[in-house]
Amino acid sequence: MKPILGYWDLRGIVEPIRYLFRYKKVDFLDKRYVHGTDKWLKEKFSLGLDFPNLPYYMENNLKLTQSLAIIRYLGKKHGLDGKTDQQKLRIFVAEQQSRDFRTTLRTIAYDPHCEEKKKDFLENISGAFKEWERFVGNRKFIAGDDLSYVDFMVYENLDYYRIFHASILDDYPVLKAYHSRVKNLPEIQAYLKSSEFKGWPLFGPTAKFGGGGREPRHI
Repeated sequence: MKPILGYWDLRGIVEPIRYLFRYKKVDFLDKRYVHGTDKWLKEKFSLGLDFPNLPYYMENNLKLTQSLAIIRYLGKKHGLDGKTDQQKLRIFVAEQQSRDFRTTLRTIAYDPHCEEKKKDFLENISGAFKEWERFVGNRKFIAGDDLSYVDFMVYENLDYYRIFHASILDDYPVLKAYHSRVKNLPEIQAYLKSSEFKGWPLFGPTAKFGGGGREPRHI
């Protein structure tokens, strides 16, 4: 039976897992639930999940929820969790920092006054971008020369910020090159150009940015 990845029909917190699958050419069922329907509620408590939630991952007798638990498991399974202790530590730090980085953008995306606050937000977030520039430095990927699961998380966050403000990466050449390097991996390019990739929406339908409507032209 194919592994099953269940989540909403949007990018959200699960897209890095989809990238990992595409990169490793895993044949899986990308099960998507549409907001506004009760399909998820009907299935939620019948799947045998310890903590019923989205996303969930099923593989034979294994059933997991929580996106970090899923991507950590898959990273280890597919050899994308670092080769040395030093690499693993960098991955752990980047993983947590990546979640914080995403939460910062998500907060303003759901703010009713998102547009009015955008200018100040972009000025205040510059410090975080500079920290990421220093952290990546002259490395090819987060852990060094070797790609890891956390690269898909960091790439996705940078892409969200790029969609939020088209030129945001122009002031950060290290991050812009890193973003391009991950995006241009042949397996990722094949996915991004396929009908299976949905670049929009980013967040749930109540978000003031990225929750629906017309997608930005620069997406």
